[in-house]
Amino acid sequence: MTDYSALRAQTIGSAQEEEAVTVNTRALIDKVLARYSSENTTLRELLQNAADANATSVEVRYDSVNSSLQPSHQELDIQDLTKQKMRRMLVKNNGHAFREEDWQRLKRIAEGNPDETKIGAFGVGFYSVFADCEEPFVSSGNETMIFYWKENTLVTRRHKLKESDPYTTFLLEYREPTELPDLKELCKFFATSLTFVKLNEISLYVNDRCLLQLKKKTSPSEPLAIPSSINPVTTERLMKIAAVETERLQIDAKYMNITHHRAPMVDIANGLRSIFSRFSAAAQPTSTSKETSSSNLTEYTQATIFLRIATATVTTSVSTAFARELERATKKPPPKTTKIAMLSMSKDELDASEHKAEIFSNVLPSKSGKIFIGFPTHQTTSISAHISAPSVIPTVERENIDLNARVVKEWNIEMLRISGILSRIIFTDEMLMLGQRAAGLKPENLVNLYDHAIHIMRQFTFAQSTPSSAVGRYIESEFWNCSKKDSIELLSTKGVLSSDRVRVASDVNFLEGMPLLPEKLEKEASVLVAQLKEMGMLTEITISDIRRELGDKALSGEQLGSFLKWLAGKRLKDELDVVGVKSLLEVAVATTAVADSEGESFGIPISLGTIKFYINAHKLSADIPIPPDCLPFNVTKNLTKPQLDALGWEELGVTYWLQYICVKASALPVEQNIQLSAKFAQTVLAIISKGWEQLPPNSKENIVTLLKDKTCIPTRQGMKVPREAYFNTVKLFSDLPLVESMHGVRDKLLVALGVRKTVDLKLVFERLMNGSQAGVVKWSHVDLIRYLTSVREDIPREDITKLKNAAICKAEGVGSTELYKVSELYEPNDGLRKLQLPILQWPGIWREGSHEAKFLSSLGLKRYPGVQEVLQIAGNKEDAVLREAALSYFIINYHLNSYHTFNTAGVTTPFLPLNDSKGEKGPRLVTPWQCFSNPKAAIMGFDVLRQDLQQHGSKFGVKPDPDMKDCVDVLINSPPSTTRAAREKFGYFSTRLADIMPHLVERLSQARIVPVPLKDRERIPSSDLKIKFITPRTCFLGGVGSQYFEIFDFVDFGQEANSFLLKCGSKHEPTVAEVAYMMVREPQRLYGVFNSSDKYLSVLRSIAESWTHLKKDKILVREMRRSPFLGSFRWRSYTNEKSDLIDSASIDEDDSGGIREFVLARVDEVLISDDYVLFLLFRGEILAAPQEDALEGFYHSLGVQRLSSKVSTDWNIGHVKPMPEKTEKLRKLVLERSRLFLHNNTEEVLHDARWLENNLRVEIVESIRLRRTLRNEGSKNLTHQNTKTATITMDTRTKWWVLYLTPKFEFYDVSQALVTLILRKPRPHSSLLLDSLLHNDLMTLKSRGYNVDRILRAKAAEAKMAEEQRLKQAEIERKAIEEQEKRYQQSQIQPQPGEIARQIEQKKAEEEKLNMPGAFGESQSKALNPPAHHHHHVPERPRNNFFGRLSKHLGLEANNGQMEQMQNLLNNNSPQQTAKPPGQLEPAPPIQGESKPDIEKATEPHRIQSNLQRAIGASRGHNSDSVFSPPQTFEVKEAPSYCDNHSGQDILYFAETPNGIKVFVDCKIADKAAFAQKYVKEMNEFSNVLKDLSGIFGLSITTLHIFYDEVGNTIAFNTNGSLFCNLRFYLQLHAKDVTMGDSSQALIYWFVVLCHELAHNLVQVHDEKHSFYTETFVQEYFVKIMTKLKSIPGAKPWDINI
Repeated sequence: MTDYSALRAQTIGSAQEEEAVTVNTRALIDKVLARYSSENTTLRELLQNAADANATSVEVRYDSVNSSLQPSHQELDIQDLTKQKMRRMLVKNNGHAFREEDWQRLKRIAEGNPDETKIGAFGVGFYSVFADCEEPFVSSGNETMIFYWKENTLVTRRHKLKESDPYTTFLLEYREPTELPDLKELCKFFATSLTFVKLNEISLYVNDRCLLQLKKKTSPSEPLAIPSSINPVTTERLMKIAAVETERLQIDAKYMNITHHRAPMVDIANGLRSIFSRFSAAAQPTSTSKETSSSNLTEYTQATIFLRIATATVTTSVSTAFARELERATKKPPPKTTKIAMLSMSKDELDASEHKAEIFSNVLPSKSGKIFIGFPTHQTTSISAHISAPSVIPTVERENIDLNARVVKEWNIEMLRISGILSRIIFTDEMLMLGQRAAGLKPENLVNLYDHAIHIMRQFTFAQSTPSSAVGRYIESEFWNCSKKDSIELLSTKGVLSSDRVRVASDVNFLEGMPLLPEKLEKEASVLVAQLKEMGMLTEITISDIRRELGDKALSGEQLGSFLKWLAGKRLKDELDVVGVKSLLEVAVATTAVADSEGESFGIPISLGTIKFYINAHKLSADIPIPPDCLPFNVTKNLTKPQLDALGWEELGVTYWLQYICVKASALPVEQNIQLSAKFAQTVLAIISKGWEQLPPNSKENIVTLLKDKTCIPTRQGMKVPREAYFNTVKLFSDLPLVESMHGVRDKLLVALGVRKTVDLKLVFERLMNGSQAGVVKWSHVDLIRYLTSVREDIPREDITKLKNAAICKAEGVGSTELYKVSELYEPNDGLRKLQLPILQWPGIWREGSHEAKFLSSLGLKRYPGVQEVLQIAGNKEDAVLREAALSYFIINYHLNSYHTFNTAGVTTPFLPLNDSKGEKGPRLVTPWQCFSNPKAAIMGFDVLRQDLQQHGSKFGVKPDPDMKDCVDVLINSPPSTTRAAREKFGYFSTRLADIMPHLVERLSQARIVPVPLKDRERIPSSDLKIKFITPRTCFLGGVGSQYFEIFDFVDFGQEANSFLLKCGSKHEPTVAEVAYMMVREPQRLYGVFNSSDKYLSVLRSIAESWTHLKKDKILVREMRRSPFLGSFRWRSYTNEKSDLIDSASIDEDDSGGIREFVLARVDEVLISDDYVLFLLFRGEILAAPQEDALEGFYHSLGVQRLSSKVSTDWNIGHVKPMPEKTEKLRKLVLERSRLFLHNNTEEVLHDARWLENNLRVEIVESIRLRRTLRNEGSKNLTHQNTKTATITMDTRTKWWVLYLTPKFEFYDVSQALVTLILRKPRPHSSLLLDSLLHNDLMTLKSRGYNVDRILRAKAAEAKMAEEQRLKQAEIERKAIEEQEKRYQQSQIQPQPGEIARQIEQKKAEEEKLNMPGAFGESQSKALNPPAHHHHHVPERPRNNFFGRLSKHLGLEANNGQMEQMQNLLNNNSPQQTAKPPGQLEPAPPIQGESKPDIEKATEPHRIQSNLQRAIGASRGHNSDSVFSPPQTFEVKEAPSYCDNHSGQDILYFAETPNGIKVFVDCKIADKAAFAQKYVKEMNEFSNVLKDLSGIFGLSITTLHIFYDEVGNTIAFNTNGSLFCNLRFYLQLHAKDVTMGDSSQALIYWFVVLCHELAHNLVQVHDEKHSFYTETFVQEYFVKIMTKLKSIPGAKPWDINI
């Protein structure tokens, strides 16, 4: 595949001549005109130019092809004239004549009008004339100009006139004859153009015949005050409306009819119809159609339109940066003040205008206005108003608004927002003027203003704008947001008010004072109304509004009915809730007509808030007296029941009404008094009787309560209270007051009221029971019961109560004269007789179902005794038979008599016998809560119910078991002393495990209740004690088989008892924490019990595994650190000889020479064997922790020290043997394999490969000896010595880490030393892994699965990321320089002519003084004639210049050869530099009349920095495999210098260094392999130097290259931005110092060389300009190079103050 990058580089380096890009002017103008797509573009531009020149009138003339041939006295027919083709168009205006700058700007493309108040911005508008014209001609004042073409180049020629022309004329000869534009559309265009453009008259002529004349009249402007409610500042606060003026316009149009004439179309259908009609109507006379006469086409039609224009003065306030960006885009600064206008029409102006005239169809903003930028654009405004915004920046074709460019977009958006604010001001003004007209008008007269309000509302109703909808959105948004209040002015039924005071409603005709939006406005301006509703500015009428109006004025009768119907309808439709209805009724007051006693009506106020009821005429009469909270029937008669219910009112109930007439009886007339008028009483009783059956019981009770004490019953003896009246059926006595017959009154009502059907008991007792009435037989209690039973249904409730409290019956076996209440006796029953209870005396057989039994039961006759009565009998200690009978009766009738509903446990009388409790006075009786039914409770010492009653214990309220707390107390106070007792008691508790609550479990777990036999070691010889009591938590359940049996207390009381102990905290096995505590407190005993180190260590392992949780126990941890419980090993040899010096030969890894002793020790006595070598050395002198990871981690967390921390290491390094080639090779190997080692490494890294590269060096030494010393506190230290082949230590002087190696080193020793520097915690296998990486080559590693290629690709990716970061930084610096350039441009001020002359003289004087070659102030002529030098002569430079000081500080004076080459390089000299060639031309003298040269100034620093950045950015990598620069064949006027790449370089790509720098070698070198082997180290060192320098300049490493040639004087060269540095010079000057670790001289030298070569990216030749940039590079990056030099370890201390 072709390497296009290399091909591109070859093309750039080609020797062909450069060619400038040419512009085809004709094609450029054609492409610009393609953007102007609208019609009349040329006329639009010329009219705008006329307005810019302050013209008042414009004439547009078209001349036909035959106009010059037509005699002046002859005129063509007007129709023929319009059909002629036009040969030219002439546009003239009476504005100001062209100025010189206008003539100059006219011939320059893309230079817009610099006046920010003018519209032109792009400078291409005039060139629209070339759409139809080839050579336009312009005449203005006393000059003319013609444009014509020379091939594709446009040229101009000017001419001066002797006399000045008052008109500015544009003559456009058409490229070829063309049709006359559509006259109708052209007239409409001119009419529209006259609106905002500052022209008063436009005329249109064709061959000197006037076809159109437009005149504009403007009234004096009047100021329009900005309403205080409107904020005139835009959202972004860039613009503000400072003032608004309005003016009235009148546009008069006079146009010839031919302009609006259309030739009639041939109607084929009518023609055929006329032909056939001749046959069908032959007898009728033929009718000829009237043809339009052509004579009226030359007549004129006049039309007038009236408009209103509001112009706002807008002030702008933009930031400097914003203004700068806008000026860059438009070539003119943003105006400080600008104008924006709006054209609209009021309803009166619309009616007065001839708005149906077609010529004004585009002027009237009937549907949607247009945005005018001088002339109408395609963009609509979204409202029915035109907006003129000359400061809006359009697109190039001026047909749309530019909303794409960032700054331009922000400016245009602000202008659109200003339009929105102006729209709101105009709307507010129109409404306020309408409000003035509406002031004082009655509501019926306001109708005449509705159309005006609709016109205004429609005019400012926003629709979607086109083609850009965003334009309308910006205008609309500011229209609403500019107001300081959330409302807008609207016409209401009360005049023009704020919309927050106007409500929308159509069915509230009962409100007269509420301002409502007329229904016509709501319908015909529905879009705006809907938008106002959505925005919350206009709301429907609310409850609060209606409440306020209802509270202000009382409702009349008709209004009351309407209001109630409206309110009920809203409620039924769920448009109002109950609370809303109630709130309206609370404030509503109405007047209703009421007739007085004489029949005259008068109004009384009614507060609807107090109304609760309405009358149902079907239940209550309409003429009855009603309470004040009931609405009269004449008000509610037209409302339905659902409507009345919806209002929250209830139907007036009989009870409530009756309460009113009873309580207010004294206030009512006599004829309406229920106690005085028998007729009214009968009426009331009849009304009550009508609905009596349907009344609820509580209502009936209330009625009875109200009437029972009222004399409301008419009887034969007058008005009586109900209880004194009797029904006509009562015949027992003849003198009773019987009720009179009443129509409609039911007996049930009278009975309920208390009218008697039976005789009063008192009367019966007096006349019959006591025999007080003569001739009457005295009754017994049985006779009385039978009589009362016969009339039981008619006995009043009061008499029943009397019967219950009267003693009227006798008991069995008691004296015949003693009487009892019925409730004191029991039914005759044998079972009750056994209990010796009072029984009713009743002759014969007692039948429970008889009428007498039921009646007596209702009076309180008892069927069975209560629980307390039976239990009282059962507690009789004297009569055992009666006691047993009572217990038996209670058990048998427990459910039958519902004794189960009684809580017998609360009985305080002792009546229950205990089991086995017979005494001298009988069994002991207790209460239910003193005994228990479970016989096992006796185990705990509690009383138990008698055995035959235990099954019925629940019936007596006896608990099965005692309370668990009591049982626990008994157990704790009296623990079992034997295994059997423990089994029984614990077994009892096991049956009640669910009853043992957590707090009781806690008590039991800590109580010593478990009896445990004493172990042999626990028994005291002098004591007979054989058991001990322990807590459940400290005992364990199990047998002898447990490994902890001898250590902890184990018990086994059986499955049931053991379950109770488990509940109390006992366990089958001890926890790790418990074992740990035991081990810490009794380590020797545990070890003695285990009798095995393996078992002891297994316990320690379990503790180590649970250490995460155990270490939270601070007490346990503290005891562990003090207790000798840690298992450790000590190695003892058979020999007892000890020495403080151990040699490596004495290390015996075989254990056969000694024994391993298990020892329990403290934390401070044990060491962790973290180094196996150290362990083998000192194992006989230490207590070593078991070599297990888990135990070692556990020991270390307790504070056990590592063995390595107790051993100190001393290295004895021999003399360094200089072997640079070998050490560099080893260093490269170590760095390379360290990267492989760290790749995918999972261990914690201490230092990475990059750190090693910058901080590690390799040295070969004669020998390495290691001395290790074990520090024994309190005893003698032990020392061990041996030899090593590799180690790493820090050089305290240079702070570098040094890898020391012996000549015959081992890679394993190297890896052991390296892993301690690479990894934070190296593992044994880490050294083995690194060892294998070091002694195997890459191919072997690749075959073993190491991803070598991936690692190399990763390095390339890192380099790429670094390059991207460098490019980003360069981009940031470039932008900063651009900002400085912009600020500088703005800060420059044009100097005065006198100042210019003074600067010229000063510059000449300075040039005479400066004669140093290449000096900054040297003139061009001296630069072209440099002085000659001998090839051995080194030119002297002043010692006080920059490079003199630099050389002195950097110490370059000592190296004369290096200094000589440096001076030659910097002065651009060479040993063979020649003198000035003959025939050198002097600068030509200036041409007479030529403008003076600009005064030279010092170059700005940011511009120099910009050049430097461009030079660095121009550097690039060389992608070709070869660099071949053939010798130049053209004459060279200057001798080659030390960096000349034209001396003939022919080099080939050879290799690439590890850091990415390509190496090229001379093609003449035959054995390149030998060359590589010889200089590989130096090439890597040189590449490292260049890499450091690339970081200083911010260069990509790929832009630097190394080359080697065998002969020549080229130190470095620059080819197309690729920098090449000669390895040969590095070998001669710096290789030795760099190898010794001092790279400072190399950095300084090649830093200056690169400054020289980078300057060639700006200047190719060697002149004073190149010298200037070279020195500037050095100055710019001097601080960075010095900072780098100071960071070099071991570098010389530079005496330079940075």
